[in-house]
Amino acid sequence: MEKILIFLFILVSLVPVFYVNKWFQNLIIPRKSLARLLLYFLVMFELVFIYTFLLVMMIRNLFPFSNR
Repeated sequence: MEKILIFLFILVSLVPVFYVNKWFQNLIIPRKSLARLLLYFLVMFELVFIYTFLLVMMIRNLFPFSNR
């Protein structure tokens, strides 16, 4: 049961990241130039790093005694 809850938590947490990604696409407009594309890649790399870090911390705090 706990594994299903963790999986659902991950799926639900993807929704805000999807909209943040769309917002950055509209803000940076990476199709205009190579420099904008590289900036978009850099921002998305940071977003993925921060998202993963926060997600792991939240799962560890919500499910402290899960089977490893």
